[in-house]
Amino acid sequence: MTVSFPQLACLVAALPLGAMAQTYVDLDFSGNVQPASQMYPNNSTLGPYYSSAHSMDFANAGTYNGNSVDVRVSFLGLTDGEGSSFRETSTYQWVGWIPDYNDSFSNNDLGVYYRQDGNLEQPTGGIAWSMSFFLGGSDFQTEITLPGVRLLVYDHDGETLQAESIRAFGGNGLVGYQLHDNSEINVLNEDGSYRFDSRGSGHPETTADGGMILYYENTSSIRFDMFGTTYPGLPPQNLGIFAAWDGNLGVNGGNTNGFGDLVTVPEPTAPILLGIATAGLLLRRTRQAGNA
Repeated sequence: MTVSFPQLACLVAALPLGAMAQTYVDLDFSGNVQPASQMYPNNSTLGPYYSSAHSMDFANAGTYNGNSVDVRVSFLGLTDGEGSSFRETSTYQWVGWIPDYNDSFSNNDLGVYYRQDGNLEQPTGGIAWSMSFFLGGSDFQTEITLPGVRLLVYDHDGETLQAESIRAFGGNGLVGYQLHDNSEINVLNEDGSYRFDSRGSGHPETTADGGMILYYENTSSIRFDMFGTTYPGLPPQNLGIFAAWDGNLGVNGGNTNGFGDLVTVPEPTAPILLGIATAGLLLRRTRQAGNA
């Protein structure tokens, strides 16, 4: 079942992004329902608590139209990094979620972690995952369409011998983005999706420097592909790949200072929307078969 608010959503859709600030639903990833009881993902110091479960729920993550908003994040499967395709076997591995990441700065963000296993037979690969919104108190059964969401993705940097990319999809309601002035992120328009390639060297793991802000309108679920290419010679301790999702711009003081101009993206065509939906369905079916 899906609950939406068409009149307000249509009004919001007619407004330019610059006038939408009051319509954003801020998200807080500290109220995880399932515990994060594992420690030190990929033997790193991040977290230190995390969960390798394929999904994690967040209760009361936001508020919209007088109702609370719950959020579910779900690992969909492994991707080969080529468009929306799926690779059943991969040298890349899911590590897990880090809830309430960067909490010492009261940011309440979400960390997402995967790794390359050191086998370079398949140098490029990664993960696909989704963030879905539900009416608070519905036991994650009633999807809700939010008029506006902005997500600051940071620590998207890479290594000298490991390129990193994040792909976002216009079919999920992506309408624009801003890049941090220090990020050196390169954006590739893939005709319906947008690939954000990192600069290939380190950024701080708790600041917005290696970041971009992604803007969404009228969305109930958002998919991300995170993938990398690993080259020979990368030290084993650097095989992990991490990025954080900030749902209220808290890591940047709640504002967009230090970010470049807003870049709007065109609405995807019907065939592109169908392709994104079909790829998502295939990923879910493959994941369910693997869990059977």
